Amino acid sequence: MGPFSDAKIIDGIRKKRREVIHFMYRDYFPLILALIEKNSGTCQDAEDIFQDGLVALYLRCRDRELVLNCALRSYFYSICKNLWLQRLERKHRLVYYADLLVNDNEENYIGKEHLTREQKLARHRVFWRHFNELPDDCRKVLLMYIEKVPFREVAEKLGFTDENYAKVRKYLCKKLLRNRIKKDPEYPYCIDHE
Repeated sequence: MGPFSDAKIIDGIRKKRREVIHFMYRDYFPLILALIEKNSGTCQDAEDIFQDGLVALYLRCRDRELVLNCALRSYFYSICKNLWLQRLERKHRLVYYADLLVNDNEENYIGKEHLTREQKLARHRVFWRHFNELPDDCRKVLLMYIEKVPFREVAEKLGFTDENYAKVRKYLCKKLLRNRIKKDPEYPYCIDHE
């Protein structure tokens, strides 16, 4: 089973503990990789689905008390399997998109909530990928900004000259992150085109 019980993993995910995430990658990823490769996917697909699954699991842990009727490993596997099936279904729909327009109304096949959920997962994945690639001081400034730490305190903790410089750093770091996200090839799939 490993060093973490299901309850400790859920608590660790809720608290964003690195050692829990590393444990999940080490212990759960091979299972997801086998699932994806067995169903016509690549290692990159498996990494994307695993990341989306982690985000979905985090959102469920954060928003409400997660009550499991099975092992967490089985629950996570089901999340990833459903995400992969949705992606395959979307890929299949895109191949036959022209046929749908000729033969049937698109709304019968594509539910708005389905696209919205997938867009949210894509946004999370793109955001965190680029956030983690930011310089260390930018990540710290933005995390403190998200946690509503006063700029005076940010300046003190990070050794900036004053709170005005902390505000400027926050602005520059946000701009850097925004520009990197907009250049990401996956970015167009993260936005609503209506």
